[in-house]
Amino acid sequence: MILDLNNKNHIPLINMYKKCKGISLVNKYLPNLSPLNKMYVINSMEDWKQVENEFPEHMMTIRCDSPKGVNCMLPSGQTFDRNRVPGYINEVKTAVPDAVLILEDMKPGTNERIHTQGGINLDIQIGDYVLMEYVGPSFDCRELCTGKAAHESWNIPWEDVPFMDDNSIRKYKVGTIGQKEYIDTAKERLAFLIKAFPDKKDEILSTMPNTFHGMGINLFRDVRDNVIFPLWLQHAKLSRDGLRHFGVEVNVMGNGTLVPMEIDVPERFKSENKREESCQRGRRFLTTLREIRYVNFLRPH
Repeated sequence: MILDLNNKNHIPLINMYKKCKGISLVNKYLPNLSPLNKMYVINSMEDWKQVENEFPEHMMTIRCDSPKGVNCMLPSGQTFDRNRVPGYINEVKTAVPDAVLILEDMKPGTNERIHTQGGINLDIQIGDYVLMEYVGPSFDCRELCTGKAAHESWNIPWEDVPFMDDNSIRKYKVGTIGQKEYIDTAKERLAFLIKAFPDKKDEILSTMPNTFHGMGINLFRDVRDNVIFPLWLQHAKLSRDGLRHFGVEVNVMGNGTLVPMEIDVPERFKSENKREESCQRGRRFLTTLREIRYVNFLRPH
């Protein structure tokens, strides 16, 4: 089985898998930001041998997925040299025999794990809120999606989204990580990167910041203008497609390029407890914000 994301006839089959569907939704709703030249979904080592020469020798990305309704512990995706793919396939198939492999050929400048400006995860409930979490330079969405780290967070009421301006970076902020906690997340990220790229250990150690300084205003504008606003404008289409509650994973390259990796449908949420906790936190914040606004409205001016 070899499924091609660029073949429209293959899309329904690709969408049978949770992570694969999330990747295909990026092409649908954020086509101008899609990082992919091509993506294949394969099922075996034999499939890999048929297509391996179509992928870069260095810095190729491979991930794995399972069908909807199948809950299992899959190995994390990897970006590494092509010659390590067979070992990854064996690891995945040993852990989950029914799993499939996702092969990604990414556009130049969109596949960086070391020199990044960070990662962003959006939790969007149409008609209610946009929750945004951020991890800083040298990190990416891996930490956000696995619950290992969140350095900064915002909660934006849905009705306020079209009016977001530069002041929103302060107005809607609800949390920033402390220095001690940041160092703990940096140590975990360093260990992950060094394991993935052992020959780049010195480069990795010299790149990781010692302190978290927060999201810059230019990045905030880019996410607002190129991800949040376009999705807000498509809210009717998203709702018709059954996507009233979804997530968006965006990696930020060192040059500032936004790379949306997935639009997560509910069945892809890593931790339902964590997601529900996030939703409850969002509702509490919005209730408080609306109460404050009502009190201010009643005050004499």
